Amino acid sequence: ITSYSDSFGEAVMELAQKDDRICAITAAMPGGTGLLKFMREYPKRFFDVGIAEEHAVTMTAGMAKQGLKPVAAIYSSFLQRAYDMLIHDTSLQRLHLVLGVDRAGIVGNDGDTHNGCFDISYLSSVPYMRILCPASFAELRAMLRKAVLELSGPVALRYPRGGEGAYQDCHPEPVTVLREGNDLTILTYGIVTNDVLQAADLLAQQDVSAEVVKLAQVAPLELAPVLASLHKTGRLLAVEDVCAANCIGEQVLSAAEQAGIPLKAARLLNLGNGIIPHGAPDVLKAAYGLDARAIAAAAQAMRSGEKEGNGV
Repeated sequence: ITSYSDSFGEAVMELAQKDDRICAITAAMPGGTGLLKFMREYPKRFFDVGIAEEHAVTMTAGMAKQGLKPVAAIYSSFLQRAYDMLIHDTSLQRLHLVLGVDRAGIVGNDGDTHNGCFDISYLSSVPYMRILCPASFAELRAMLRKAVLELSGPVALRYPRGGEGAYQDCHPEPVTVLREGNDLTILTYGIVTNDVLQAADLLAQQDVSAEVVKLAQVAPLELAPVLASLHKTGRLLAVEDVCAANCIGEQVLSAAEQAGIPLKAARLLNLGNGIIPHGAPDVLKAAYGLDARAIAAAAQAMRSGEKEGNGV
């Protein structure tokens, strides 16, 4: 398995072998979403609706209403088309369906239209939506299994294009402190976890003790352990491969303010409010200040009280 999409497809296959109510839906992307094997193995349980994401979500909701266990794999940037259907056809009835939100975050070489920067913003506004963000193949498999077999209501799994990084552990619980520290809290989720852990290593070499808090579930947020970390360190650095509007860092800052936690400093590293251009993912990450060096530099600037620019 070389990509998150392949891992997703294999995991859906494994679940489908044990339960004939599990179906797979996609919108003209059986190959891109890793569902080609499922399509060949279970042709009567596979539905390619063509380039019609709105219909895909409504049909998936209808299948859930009839007692099936549908899994719909749709690219993040194209799931935007189905926002109305996610609210009126899905969450209004609290139907249990699973969305594989492929190509989340920086996609890069597929062009401006494919970068999945807005899914956290719009999905976290959908009532009763649960959003899970695996940071490794093992987490993706564990989360998918839980989403299909144990959870209720609409569930979205957000994962990137391409393969996993050095982080290959499995911490599917909502919040995990991957590394303890005292100087600042670095909050992140998904594939960016790799860059944050590298940044924490760089900071350790500079005698900065960073606490790395990884979210596996970003909606609804389990705030208690996050706020406990902020109470300890007094500084928040949130690192996300999403647009600024309604990002998780923004939501955590609001919660910290409401909880009366006095922060010495806070900074949100994300993709801002523009359209992310075409380009290699590593180049774009560096340009937007989301690679390990930029994250470490932002942490140092916060700790020393300096002010930095915000990347691009």
